[in-house]
Amino acid sequence: MSHAIARGTTRRSSLAITLFTFALFATIGAQGQSPLSVTITPGTDANGEPSYTATVSLASGSPSATLTVTYTLPPAELPISPSPSGGCLFTPGPVHLTAVCSSTTPLTAGQPQDFVIAVHPTDTAPQDVSVDVTDSLSRTAHAFTTSTITAVGLTEMQVDLSSTNPGKVGETFTYNVTVTNIQDDDARNVYAVLVLPKGSTAITAPKGCNRGITVFCKLGQMSPGTSKTVTITVVPTIVGWAQATAGIRLTTPDRYFPNNAAGNSIWINP
Repeated sequence: MSHAIARGTTRRSSLAITLFTFALFATIGAQGQSPLSVTITPGTDANGEPSYTATVSLASGSPSATLTVTYTLPPAELPISPSPSGGCLFTPGPVHLTAVCSSTTPLTAGQPQDFVIAVHPTDTAPQDVSVDVTDSLSRTAHAFTTSTITAVGLTEMQVDLSSTNPGKVGETFTYNVTVTNIQDDDARNVYAVLVLPKGSTAITAPKGCNRGITVFCKLGQMSPGTSKTVTITVVPTIVGWAQATAGIRLTTPDRYFPNNAAGNSIWINP
């Protein structure tokens, strides 16, 4: 679905964002205002998810130092992994979601550093986001922004696994892995995954699948309400119960995980 994004642009996205306030604060220490400063700029990433860029600067003549940048976000936000800056650690909590990013090179005067995160909101409440910066010389800075999410799309994926039953050693049987997008937003970079029973070998699989003990099948983007099924032919070599597990892998946040996997157990005759 398409939603209007602030500044009059239109993108294919899971949400719409209105940015309405912005504030910047720097701490004041015993020697006056900190030479460290930070601004926070809201935006959207390539997939239309909200992003936040913290730009940290150092006043002329100030000694260089490494940085720790801490974002504080609403608890219902879901992190996009990996973050655009990489190396940011997200920690969920009942009151806030936090993201801590560390610099790999010292901040020097005249050479600002950017730290970027992206998240997926799950409700339309005001999104208050703050950023706190501390450097290795104990200097600090703070910035804050608020945005309104006017529409939210959610991806919710479901996996089902079925097979012919029973089987027989040396004779082929099939597994069917069905992946369904049961919510109202696109799912991106979707893979169906099948972990085969011990002693089984995949002999046929659709285009886009590898063949091995664990089979990965690339399904691509899936629109809301769509299903895709992959059929994998297997030859068992061991008598007894054969247990397989199906799952999914995707880059879109999926808040409910219990239906992202399914198991199957069938009897293999001699």
